[in-house]
Amino acid sequence: MKHATSLLLVAGLLLAGCDRPAAAPDASAAATSTPTPARVAAVEPAPAAACPATFDAFLPSFENDLAVQKIAVTDPLQSDSVDPNADPEPAPVSKMLARDAVTFPVMPDEATQKKDGLVATRTAVSATEVSIKLTKPDTDYQTTFFFRKDDCWHLYRMKDDSL
Repeated sequence: MKHATSLLLVAGLLLAGCDRPAAAPDASAAATSTPTPARVAAVEPAPAAACPATFDAFLPSFENDLAVQKIAVTDPLQSDSVDPNADPEPAPVSKMLARDAVTFPVMPDEATQKKDGLVATRTAVSATEVSIKLTKPDTDYQTTFFFRKDDCWHLYRMKDDSL
């Protein structure tokens, strides 16, 4: 119960700090075959500390706090991977995962990255889009995490190129 209370407190703080509330989904859009934009869990404005303005301030919290990951993952989350058993050769697979289908943690914490010998490479696509690629030297391990800042920073896509 104590853990649940702590999780609810952290979630409440995080949910309380975005610049503006997320728009309610349009019911007519749900009925069409056109994909709707991904929604971030945040619904209410949050304190500035819970919704950092810079990616440098956001990333350590995301990596090291499971509660932050659960709040800062879009619903649905785009998950791209490679099917190594496809015939005649490996083929790309893309899925849109509902929040309850996402396995957390989605990104290993800094201690696990260090313990497992993972190397992080950051690429800033723009001021509001950043990707982090985790690789393990001398292996095929390669996973990229794509982040975007709308009101708050959030993970909107994962790409696992490992075979």
